[in-house]
Amino acid sequence: MLTVNTVRWFALGLVGCVAQTSLAADAVSGQNAESSGRRMLEEVVVSAQKVEQSSQDVPISLTAVSGDFMREVGATGLQDIAPYIPNVRFSSDTDPALAQINIRGFGSNPLNSAFDSSVGFVQDEVFFNRPSYYNEAMFDIARVEVLRGPQGTLFGKNTIAGVFNVTTKGPTEEFSADFRVNKTDPDEVSYEGGVGGMVTDWFGVRVAAQDISRDGQLHNQFLNRQDDEHEQNAQRIKLLFLPSENVSVELMAVTSETSANYWGLQLMNLDEGSSDFLRNYDPNIEDDPYNFTSSYDQDGFLDKTSDTLSMKTDWDIGPVGALNNLNMVLVLADTSLTIDSLVDLDTSPADLAALEVVSDYEQQSAELRFSGTADNLFGIGSGVEFVVGAYFFDSRFSQQTQITAGSDFGAYLLTDDALQLVSGQTSVSSGGLLGGLNLAGIGLISDITGAAIGDDYLQLDYLLNVDAQAIFAQMTWALTDQFIITPGIRFSREQKVADASGAGFCQTAALGTPCLMELALSAEDYDERGLSRKETDVSPKLSFQYYLNSDSNVFLTYSRGYKSGGFNASSFGGEDLGFDPEEAATIEAGFKGEFFDNTLRLNAAVYQTQFDNLQVLAFNGAFFDVTNAASAISRGLEMDFVWLTPFEPLTIAGSLGLLDAKYDSYPNAPAPVTSGLNSNQDLSGKRIAFAPEQSASFTPTLTLPVFGLAMRASVDYLYQGNQFTDGDLDPNSYLEGFSQISARISIGAWDQRWALTLGGSNLTDEEVLNQVLDTVFFPGSYNARQKSGRKVFASLSFAL
Repeated sequence: MLTVNTVRWFALGLVGCVAQTSLAADAVSGQNAESSGRRMLEEVVVSAQKVEQSSQDVPISLTAVSGDFMREVGATGLQDIAPYIPNVRFSSDTDPALAQINIRGFGSNPLNSAFDSSVGFVQDEVFFNRPSYYNEAMFDIARVEVLRGPQGTLFGKNTIAGVFNVTTKGPTEEFSADFRVNKTDPDEVSYEGGVGGMVTDWFGVRVAAQDISRDGQLHNQFLNRQDDEHEQNAQRIKLLFLPSENVSVELMAVTSETSANYWGLQLMNLDEGSSDFLRNYDPNIEDDPYNFTSSYDQDGFLDKTSDTLSMKTDWDIGPVGALNNLNMVLVLADTSLTIDSLVDLDTSPADLAALEVVSDYEQQSAELRFSGTADNLFGIGSGVEFVVGAYFFDSRFSQQTQITAGSDFGAYLLTDDALQLVSGQTSVSSGGLLGGLNLAGIGLISDITGAAIGDDYLQLDYLLNVDAQAIFAQMTWALTDQFIITPGIRFSREQKVADASGAGFCQTAALGTPCLMELALSAEDYDERGLSRKETDVSPKLSFQYYLNSDSNVFLTYSRGYKSGGFNASSFGGEDLGFDPEEAATIEAGFKGEFFDNTLRLNAAVYQTQFDNLQVLAFNGAFFDVTNAASAISRGLEMDFVWLTPFEPLTIAGSLGLLDAKYDSYPNAPAPVTSGLNSNQDLSGKRIAFAPEQSASFTPTLTLPVFGLAMRASVDYLYQGNQFTDGDLDPNSYLEGFSQISARISIGAWDQRWALTLGGSNLTDEEVLNQVLDTVFFPGSYNARQKSGRKVFASLSFAL
């Protein structure tokens, strides 16, 4: 088993290991024979430092993935390319709203919407502060950059684990159009296309759209439907105005609508009493989490809508004083996101409880920055590049949550599961008395108790306003032609104001009798208004970079980031609503190089990240435990390569991630529910969930001429190592390492103007659980989310 050792990693760093760059397919498309007739890797241009530059010149660990690669592998979202990127993990490849994204073992649990994401999401230079945006507009993609480690200096708060920086296609100088249709088995059809160009010398336009219809793989045997059925349609328009030779203005509008059956969980490890109870409602109830079969009585759904408007103004000012060139960029954006969802909270055929969540989010942001170059700084050095700017952010988030008792809730109260839930002790039992009575089997019980209970629900209301400002600066200073230093700093200020309340509602509340749902969840009424917190932060960065020659360099980078504190949005009792900011400091040592006449690109990095006041959210089936763990540490390695082999038809690419992420100190961590609903444990020195020990990919690609056409065949070996998938490290959430095979073959024009592709993912149909959580009403049992099974697809693409 591979392990990670700090001394070894930093020793490797001193002798030259790597920082991430581009995937193979990105480079393969860049064969260049203009001058010599031989194959060469194409330069990968990124904007990771707010200016366009080669990825090889950026002194951080990063991956750049082209839109062409996403289309080649049949990807419809970021979750589909995550297996190709070292130390990146998505908790679900099907959930349209609550997928958890982790980089280097760290992310934020989306089950509590008060948590800001640890992984930032930026699209077309607009920062989106809700994790649900990850699925909103992933079409017509030009490039995806994955920046690992804290990126606070240039990207600001809530990028403490890293950033997904996405760029979509804009108007081209000449008219261009592309279209792709993808058909997948199990039934899924997606359409994606874009068209545009310069209409006049001063005006251009590009219009793009996507439509996805997915039947899903998870069959609900009770409702006879697919519980992960999914439809999404989205459109984008970009208008480019060139009022003068040195000014450009780009206006963009994006809209997206998603409708899905929800929420795709399966029961796991039901005990005998729970199984007997549920057989009254579905005689075929089972708890196999690997068979893509569920049994809900509730028609759960999720409807999600987002709209975004942005304007980017780019002014090439030119030489100013000692500056050779000065450029100004202004980015203004307004976006809104609405989610309306209803789910079967008990994930069973019994009508016990429904969870309804309605949320509205609005965000306005502005970024003004200047960049430029100079010959030197105070007469020292051979060149200076800089970027300096200011950022303004304002948002409003409101959410109402209702947990409503169902018609079978009264019958459930006469079970050992209910007795354990109310008492808080999973060992409590009626000695078989309640199970022997099996009152749920009496047909009138549900009718009688349902009528007696009436409307009984717990309601949580939450409102959050955020106002933030920041100024930032970064400079790349070439002290010599070989030695470069890059200092940077960001000053941030933020204020959050929140209202949070929770109350039980029932027909007996006026009599002073506790509402049953509130009692079952051990909830209490509370009403906290005007909660407020102000925070300031300084996030510095310092990089040293040395060019061994024109094709290779080594670097050492220190960076710091923070994630703001906040207030719990899903508290059942109102206590300890606030949580503090989270801070991280990282040091990376890396190497980036190109060899053999630019036919081999090899990058690697070793790193260590120290987290203080780590924000954690542990869901144990009845409570959302929010607190700050004392500290955590992540160490590891990331590397990749792409090689245009001497055998001209063959290109090989690969990547490797090693990860050791542990709590330094976490003495009062929530314990698995089997230890008692309010139990704690000491997780100091233990691994963090969603942190696979290894991740790897290996992709050989053959490109051959066939009857004057280009035939291209690729095979992907993808591996993810051992990990836990729940924050309390319950042994039942432990996932053994697994590997998957994907492959595709395409035939088309050499200039890629058209291509027909046949391919598939998880071709060996590996059975993998992406996530395992405690159930709400059946202590000791679990809800599991299964990773997608085998998929086979065919796609046809055209480009003009």
